[in-house]
Amino acid sequence: MKKQILLFTLSAGMIATVLMSNQGGAAAGAGGNRTGAKASTANCAGGGCHGAISAATTAAIRVDSAGGVQVTKYVAGMTYTVTVTGSHTSLNSFGFQYAAVSGTGATQAQAGTFTALPTSVVSHSLSSLNIIEQSSTIAGPLSKSFSWTAPATGVGNITMYLTVNAVDGSGGPNSADVGANVTKVLTQYTPTSVPVVTNSVAVTAFPNPVIGQLNVQVGNITGAYTVAVYDITGRSVANTSVEAGNVAATTSFNTANWAPGAYMVVVESEGNRTVQQVVKQ
Repeated sequence: MKKQILLFTLSAGMIATVLMSNQGGAAAGAGGNRTGAKASTANCAGGGCHGAISAATTAAIRVDSAGGVQVTKYVAGMTYTVTVTGSHTSLNSFGFQYAAVSGTGATQAQAGTFTALPTSVVSHSLSSLNIIEQSSTIAGPLSKSFSWTAPATGVGNITMYLTVNAVDGSGGPNSADVGANVTKVLTQYTPTSVPVVTNSVAVTAFPNPVIGQLNVQVGNITGAYTVAVYDITGRSVANTSVEAGNVAATTSFNTANWAPGAYMVVVESEGNRTVQQVVKQ
């Protein structure tokens, strides 16, 4: 009997240690990846230490370009601000996990890089994915922002996964701890109205990011050319023609009425086209 009691006590202690370790994040402890991306369970309830998904817990992912403009598309190589949020009708402590991947199923791969992680937020590598999570329990409502830079080249759709777990703060098994899962898909920005790059014309657009006046200098070109600017939807926002005798001139645009976000500067001459990305703040 004493041996059985001792074994039970040791087992209970080990379970409690595992559960307590997840307060610092499941990826850092024994819980692993709970985002719903590859090699993960779908939510925090999968480990048996928390209750099931509940409508009482909310979760959301927001992605903003420069200037705080919410986007549903990404431009390769551009840096965005990701904000993860969560709440519960009565619980006031939270944990979360977030991941950004390309591909589907077992072929999913890490999409982009993360920087500027705020207090109480860390990154762990699991199954070749970067899992962003809390390093200690976060007082709610949950709201954490960090920088995400899209892959340098387009990889098609990118899916962002978020699991939010609302907890009672006891650190032990509790079915009252309930979570929520959401995903957000960013499609790759492929401008349908912007000509593709076909030569090595040198285009310098500055300042970049721009607040007021945008200047465009063109080199390695002869004859007349056109300069056009398109927004992320492919809509033309400005354009002008430069005559053959003025190829050394700088073309300028007033961006005061442009919405913050990503734009494409397109220089075209005799069928040759070059594109440069700029960001309006």
